[in-house]
Amino acid sequence: MKKLDRKSHAGKNPLEKEAYKNFLSQRFKLDKTEEDSENPTKTDSSTFEREILEQEKPQGKSLKLRIEDFFANNWTITIVGGVIVLMISGAFFTVIKQNVQEEKMVGVEKRVDRVEQKVDQISSDVGMIGKTVEIFKAEVTKDFQYIKESISGKK
Repeated sequence: MKKLDRKSHAGKNPLEKEAYKNFLSQRFKLDKTEEDSENPTKTDSSTFEREILEQEKPQGKSLKLRIEDFFANNWTITIVGGVIVLMISGAFFTVIKQNVQEEKMVGVEKRVDRVEQKVDQISSDVGMIGKTVEIFKAEVTKDFQYIKESISGKK
């Protein structure tokens, strides 16, 4: 006997053939037929039409599926839209970073101005100290001169 694998064809036994013929014959029958009305003389009423009207409407696709289908079917628009979104978000990111840098620069400028003011004040204080030292030096020199003259007896 030949070994059966995926690619080989196996025939049907008589019971399987009969079941397949029954399936094919039932396939082409109507799914539903109209019921006979209770009064055969009355032809304008039917429960069949009411059943069709009372059936639920088919549910539409969810928003997520509609969006996925749109992007799958319109990939060029998706790519162009993605590039535009990236450019806009990049521009916003750049503007925000630039504003942060400007604020930092303004803060640094204020600190530099304060340091310059302190340096100016220190230099003016040093200038005053220098003048005071000169005056002190002149006074001490005069005092030494006086002491020297008093010791040598010139006065």
